[in-house]
Amino acid sequence: MSEYNPIAYYYDLEYSQISSDLDFYREMARQVGAQARILELACGTGRVALPLLRAGFRVTGLDNSAQMVEMARQKLATEPDEVRKRGSFIEADMRDFQLKDEQFDLIFIALNSFQHLLTQADQLSFLRAVRRHLAPAGLFILDTFNPEDKENYPTDGRLELNASFLNPQTGGKVHSFLSTTANPAEQQRHHTYFYDETAPDGSIKRTITSFKLRYTYRYEMELLLDKAGFAIEEFYGSSDFDDFVTGSAKLIYVCRRG
Repeated sequence: MSEYNPIAYYYDLEYSQISSDLDFYREMARQVGAQARILELACGTGRVALPLLRAGFRVTGLDNSAQMVEMARQKLATEPDEVRKRGSFIEADMRDFQLKDEQFDLIFIALNSFQHLLTQADQLSFLRAVRRHLAPAGLFILDTFNPEDKENYPTDGRLELNASFLNPQTGGKVHSFLSTTANPAEQQRHHTYFYDETAPDGSIKRTITSFKLRYTYRYEMELLLDKAGFAIEEFYGSSDFDDFVTGSAKLIYVCRRG
């Protein structure tokens, strides 16, 4: 079972507010072309896929969380016919997926989701599955966090407030907290999310989930991509197309088949 299933509803309310990378993916899709076939891996509830669909692209979203895929499908069902017919959401394991011999002009994995792959075997299996589904002239975009960016990613276990928002179904106020610890020997971080919802009567319901993320360094990632048969075309330190420098928050690779 996906660790995101218990928090899918709250996660959607919180992360649907994030839009800082949407222009980046819209621009990359435009570069590929108006008729581009797009695959988003670890698509969640459609935060990026749905805006691309509304922009006129054909998008398939894939995620291993049944709850998140169902929420994405429900959102798609409320869109106009011309948007609905261009999109689909699939529940599958991104480590080794097979989509009926389909190939895509743009494949991407956003918002650090690659970090859920905890072993090199899983990382390579994922990358090889991506390459099998990438059209000969297609682009693959991989977005990870910079493990050297300690300011934005503290690992001392402190409980930090992530966000506060209203639950539109209940009217309750929700506070999202995150606690992170690190295991440098394994290049892993352990994340625990707490969603505390305060009901109108003052009672509090807490929903918790936890998972590990494995971080990758720049040249380690380059070796993985090379081993999986990719050539890096562009490398950015942010979704604003900034060059990567010391202190950049992101490692964003734009690749083609090598």
